[in-house]
Amino acid sequence: MEQALQAQLTHPALPPPIPWWPPAPGWWLLVIGVLLIALLLPWLLRHARRRQRRQQRQSWRVVADVPASLPDAQWLAAINTRIKQLLKLRGDVAATRLFGEAWLDYLCSRYPGAQRQALQPLAADLYRPQVDLSPAQRQALLAELRRWVRHHDV
Repeated sequence: MEQALQAQLTHPALPPPIPWWPPAPGWWLLVIGVLLIALLLPWLLRHARRRQRRQQRQSWRVVADVPASLPDAQWLAAINTRIKQLLKLRGDVAATRLFGEAWLDYLCSRYPGAQRQALQPLAADLYRPQVDLSPAQRQALLAELRRWVRHHDV
């Protein structure tokens, strides 16, 4: 008897299929967000690159602006001071306390392919009363410092 009663029941109608268009508001927000990111990302990347280049040029100018007419000992001291100021601005205060060979080791340790000989005047000659650097040594030191600044993004 139960089966007969069950057969007489009408089954509920299926709801209509959910249309794929128009999408729900969440999908609209997602599409708008993705489009905004796709449009803004190139501009943001270009802006970040420009700012990074500007900072590198400013950092390099701090080192390159040391007058070449200074005597060698004062020139080396000014270069050393400027590098340590850059490191302090970057937040690497511990490195600013280094001197001599420890300072040279620090300069060369985080820089692959560092030319220790070019940076040697910052360690050994910095504390001598009489320093005689040739123009070639000055140029080599400046070139190595330029690579160091570029590598460290100081």
